Amino acid sequence: MLRILNIRKPYYKLLKSHNHEFYSLIRQLGYSLTRKKSKNNNQTGMCIDKPTKCSSGKRVNFFFHKETEAAMNEQISVELMAFYYYLSMAAAYFGRVDVALPGCESFFMQMHHEEHEHALRFFNYIKMRGGKVHLYDISPPNDQDWKCPLHAFKTALQLEIEVGQKLVAVNAIAEKHGDLNASDFIITGFMENQMKSVNEFARLTTILSGVGDQALARFLFDKDLLDNYVMSDFNVLKNKSQ
Repeated sequence: MLRILNIRKPYYKLLKSHNHEFYSLIRQLGYSLTRKKSKNNNQTGMCIDKPTKCSSGKRVNFFFHKETEAAMNEQISVELMAFYYYLSMAAAYFGRVDVALPGCESFFMQMHHEEHEHALRFFNYIKMRGGKVHLYDISPPNDQDWKCPLHAFKTALQLEIEVGQKLVAVNAIAEKHGDLNASDFIITGFMENQMKSVNEFARLTTILSGVGDQALARFLFDKDLLDNYVMSDFNVLKNKSQ
């Protein structure tokens, strides 16, 4: 039992009548509010009693519509699917000794970490809104050989487009239910970054399409990726930490 306030008896009903929202929240959480008289004096205190059963509590969803919650849970799966694909590209292809493209490997490892971070942001947002996180099965890439760098980059471009389309769909559901907070979370937190990712992958895919099987051209592409993407991001993070 948690004693939250001591008040004199005449004022108890007055306080209760002006705090309807508070008492409603207490009931939703599965707690009860009782009056207790102290042993030492005649003051009456309001006490919050814990639920008698573990299953009696109810979730408080803070105006979070079930359809929006379900769409965000699906978005977590989409982000984790991209996370899985990029890990496969980095570790199962570009990091192999017979491929040996450290720039591409590091680039996709960065993308792998970024998608994982996006999934966690949705995870934490659902919790913040009083929702329930539901995790779905994540299937591995159908073909983990990737054949050549161009194949991997084309697949990544298509992934980024699909992730962007899913974000638009989730935002549409949030707007349908008048959830301005969820819509703002998606638009300001994800959409601009997603459009930039699509643009960059489209540009890199175009450049790589002209490289072909030329070993020197592929080496220079990989070096440019390492210098201008991986190391530049590393230096930005290093400067922020100083």
